[in-house]
Amino acid sequence: MTESAAPNFEGAADSRLHLHERRCKQLRESHAATARASTPERNARDLSVVTAQLIEAACRAKDGDCDGTRAHIAHAVALLDGHPELEFTRQAGDRGPRQIPRGGFAAWQSRRLWAHVDANLAGKILIKDLAASLNISVGHFCRAFKRTFGMPARIWIRRRRIELAQGLMLTTGASLSEIALSCGMSDQSHFTRSFRRIVGESPSSWRQTRHGAIEERVTELAYSGFKLVG
Repeated sequence: MTESAAPNFEGAADSRLHLHERRCKQLRESHAATARASTPERNARDLSVVTAQLIEAACRAKDGDCDGTRAHIAHAVALLDGHPELEFTRQAGDRGPRQIPRGGFAAWQSRRLWAHVDANLAGKILIKDLAASLNISVGHFCRAFKRTFGMPARIWIRRRRIELAQGLMLTTGASLSEIALSCGMSDQSHFTRSFRRIVGESPSSWRQTRHGAIEERVTELAYSGFKLVG
């Protein structure tokens, strides 16, 4: 390498480093702006997801599935606490201090990731952008994510999309194709395949069954109230 080429090489390396740092800063600023601007909308969306989890727990309880009931209640509580990773790091009903898994994310890192993912569920979410938002390498991010959330990031993101879809199916009258796009799925067929893989049945069947369970419970409560008044 000639003496004139060495400075050019160093200058190119400095330029790449500068671009990387600027990209990280832009991602952090974008995340902060999105979180501030969409708090009411995000709160409403989170409540719809929690509602779906509790309804699912009630359906599992009715079918005698104790483990499934506890799992959905634990997930709903974790979402309300603002720590969706808690269901993987402690048992349902344990309200003690959160234990950070060895090699996992700190609480602030988990919250930042959760907020970033939820704010972008309607679009494409890249693992490299999530890693950059924490200013760590992709390899480090993937290892820490799995230790914290109990599964790879891409699977967790897909589950978050499906959970959002379940909330929308129970709290809105939107069509499945509209819900699919709202959850970042390319089309209804893609949504149906992903939903069936995670939930075990088609979206239309799940929606009809859960709406039926809600209507049945409302009827039971109304009948009980009528008997008390009578």
